[in-house]
Amino acid sequence: MEQDISLFDESASSFAEWVDKLIATGRYRRGECFVEAAQAVVPAQGHILDYGCGPGRISAMLAGCGFRVLGVDPSSAMIEAAKHQPHQSLDAVFATAATPPTGDEHGGFDAIVCSSVIEYEAEPDQLLRRFFAALRPAGKLIISFANSQSFWRALFQRRNMMLGAQRHTWTWPAFRDLLQRNGFRPIRDAVYYETAFDRFPPLRFLAGSRFVGPLGLAVAAKEDSLLPRNDSLPTLPS
Repeated sequence: MEQDISLFDESASSFAEWVDKLIATGRYRRGECFVEAAQAVVPAQGHILDYGCGPGRISAMLAGCGFRVLGVDPSSAMIEAAKHQPHQSLDAVFATAATPPTGDEHGGFDAIVCSSVIEYEAEPDQLLRRFFAALRPAGKLIISFANSQSFWRALFQRRNMMLGAQRHTWTWPAFRDLLQRNGFRPIRDAVYYETAFDRFPPLRFLAGSRFVGPLGLAVAAKEDSLLPRNDSLPTLPS
């Protein structure tokens, strides 16, 4: 994960506190979106890698649903926050890692979830190829992307350090193409979220518009046939 890790180390404590407040009041829409997607496409008790898990709240929510979860993040401060959570049982396992674990190390994952990571990567294609290699055949990828059509993003990008540090944004068709050229078949349209409207259930439909929600959530299946026949997966450095 090629990011300025210090930015994430410095924000770990405050970010964890903010998420905990949302969880405590039943208003953590980001976590709900990931859990809903996982429950729809991942086998019961399936093995999930949460790559870029941050303070581990989504990992814990998934573990609370019966999934076996490994949460990894390059920020040691984020992993420390993940190991100390007030609202969820710690059935998930957390570790500091700069790159996704390989499938060989864990027998392959049934699914990978990845929240607010790929937009910070210098080489998004390379990250997706690592995910492809780590998944079992027909494994699922549940991944968010920075939505370039969001006016909410345009309003707050200059004021928010995290948004300002992002390297990439996509429309849904462009992100769908990115997934497909790296061996993933999208299995539903993107779902949008992450505005103040998310905190008020009657108003969530507003954030759900592609012109409002700054983050989109994609669900895709690993599919070898999408790769060109002469395109073998590269051997990537660890």
